[in-house]
Formats: sequence, C-alpha cells, structure tokens
Amino acid sequence: MSYISRQLTLADGPMVWIDCEMTGLDPDEDKIMEIAVLITNGNLELVDEGIEYIVRVDKRQLDRMGEWCTKQHGESGLTEACLSSPFTKEQVAKKVLAYIKKWIPQQRAGVLAGNSIHMDRVFLAKEMPEIIDWLHYRYEPSCNV
Repeated sequence: MSYISRQLTLADGPMVWIDCEMTGLDPDEDKIMEIAVLITNGNLELVDEGIEYIVRVDKRQLDRMGEWCTKQHGESGLTEACLSSPFTKEQVAKKVLAYIKKWIPQQRAGVLAGNSIHMDRVFLAKEMPEIIDWLHYRYEPSCNV
C-alpha cells in the first residue's frame, strides 16, 4: 500500500476516520474501550497505516455491559485487553490528538468521518473533548462519501 505521507492543509480536504468500540451506547454510563484512527485527504488517500489504542477500563464497568457487548467484546478478546491495557483514557486522548496534529497541524481543518460516526462523536465529546475541539465542526458519515 502506498501513502501520501505529508501534512494536510484545509485545501486537501483532510478527513479523520475514527471508529470506537464502547461498553454500550449510553454516553452517560458507558465508556470507550478502543479507538482506531485513519487520516486521508479528500480523495481518500491515506497518510499512513493509522493508529489503534485499547483503553484500560475497570472490571466493574466491563461487568455492567449488556448481553451483546459482553458476547461481542468477550469473543473478540477486547474485554480482556481492556483489563490489561497500559493506557488510560487520558493517555489515549493525548496520543490520538498528537497523531491528528502530526498530519493535520491546522485546527478545525480535519473533518471527522466514519461509519455510525454520530455515536462515536458523542462519546468522544464526553470522554476525549480535546480531539473533537481540534476537528472541524462538520462530520461526515461514511455513507455520504
């Protein structure tokens, strides 16, 4: 795979593709477990291979997951990975923001994009607001791309 491997400006139409896994869908009760990020220009050319972090989540929070999340994240190994992750939510937020700034140094130039991105955006605004604050106010569901 080839990458464009250069910083993007507003003119490039940068898109920050984010996918989060959560303990459920209630932003007041549930937590982000994992975040993956890819950055492209407006032509969907990747800058690099992207990043992914698993967030340390305490056992009490994981034990409160509903049936679907318990089964899905248990079978995938994500639940166990969250228990042993070396990264706190704050550390992950800092690393993700640094990654975005590396490729999109201008604040509010990058547009948040992804599948079912609205829910991810709600969780990010609550748990990692510094990421949302760096991005453009618009967001782009993948079905629009």
